[in-house]
Amino acid sequence: MLPVFNEAGIAAEVATRVTSFAESHPDYEFLLVDDGSVDDTATILSEILTKKRMPNVSLFHYAPNRGKGHAILFGFQRSRGTFVCFTDGDLAYPLDYLDRIAAELKECDVVIGSRSPCRASQGAPNLRRRFLGIGYNRLVRFLLGLTHADTQAGLKGLRRESAERLFPLLHSTGFSFDVELLFLAKKLGCRIREIPVQPTNEHSYKTGKVKLLRDSAAMLADLCRIRARDWLGLYDEGRTRTP
Repeated sequence: MLPVFNEAGIAAEVATRVTSFAESHPDYEFLLVDDGSVDDTATILSEILTKKRMPNVSLFHYAPNRGKGHAILFGFQRSRGTFVCFTDGDLAYPLDYLDRIAAELKECDVVIGSRSPCRASQGAPNLRRRFLGIGYNRLVRFLLGLTHADTQAGLKGLRRESAERLFPLLHSTGFSFDVELLFLAKKLGCRIREIPVQPTNEHSYKTGKVKLLRDSAAMLADLCRIRARDWLGLYDEGRTRTP
């Protein structure tokens, strides 16, 4: 699944890369979910995918924008695969990683990409993104007890049965979707495995949509909400998330 939002500048490249990979992997299913883009993202994607006519590539669109987490849940409800994977809509990571994730999911419940080993070897060109990532990871460790080196890399996979347990309990639809998912996976005893991943050079230098000062307080508040929901028993199996 690829959640996309206002990516008109790279939509054609994304569609081309997805259809090319899908053609060589006919047993894979690709769902592009346009999360209420207000630019030409949906139009560009639709034109290229219609022209390619790949049976294992689908495009969905809704409005208004609801957040990455909502887009992933929307796509999951329309997917059919034994394994479920989601990645950034700008294809920050090569699609070849999907083969590795599929192989790992034969032995565990959840697989997450981790950029930390790669950062150690290549440095971090975007210092602002790096600073934000380190600070957020420390908060995650302190408030939620998660020990993963990288919770936010946009490349994760789950067994379908694990997704069916976890997704109904999720509340977050924005930046904290990933960490809430991992918090729940740990709480429910899922087997989680990290694999090293390396974003493309172009993505390493991107500024990104997250703004350091504007979003830091909101990110902290989201982590506190996750902890509060746990205390209130909202993550107990049998309950469902608020729409």
